[in-house]
Amino acid sequence: MSRQYFEDLIIDPPTANLTAVTATTETGLWNVAQFSPIHAFDSYKGVGKVFRLMAGGIWSTGASGTLTITPRIGTTTSGITLGASIAQTVTPSITNEAWFMHFVCVVRTLGAPGANSTVMGTGIFNGGGAAATAASNNTVAFGGTSATCDLSIETGIFIGWTLSVAGSCTPMWVTMQSLN
Repeated sequence: MSRQYFEDLIIDPPTANLTAVTATTETGLWNVAQFSPIHAFDSYKGVGKVFRLMAGGIWSTGASGTLTITPRIGTTTSGITLGASIAQTVTPSITNEAWFMHFVCVVRTLGAPGANSTVMGTGIFNGGGAAATAASNNTVAFGGTSATCDLSIETGIFIGWTLSVAGSCTPMWVTMQSLN
């Protein structure tokens, strides 16, 4: 017999658009404690714990540039990286195109309090391209690096956004689930 889990959102999604990210340095897409927390009482239950993060919104680019997405365990850009994407060239001059992101994080080992647990996460960002232009969509895979962290404390999944040129990314919704 298979395991039968009741999937539920860890936290309610935002009811209004979040603040647009316009910086050309790494910036978090949302407040981690508010929208993508990993609670110590939940994550410290065992090996094999799975978290799924999904988000979407609109984005724009100015001139030709690159996009790097860096998932982290933590609440800021100083968190522990789970593997940055390559600096993927983006379609220039797109305005308010839809984007969708999907990220899964798995607890691989659990240790005593301190940076003694291991997690692995991978994700994908799909963003719209130039209107009426075939094959101009933007896809960025990110993550894939095992990281040690402390799951006995409150932490979260931080998604860092670095667009090298003028542009913006507006998260319109974020959901976080514990799948088991």
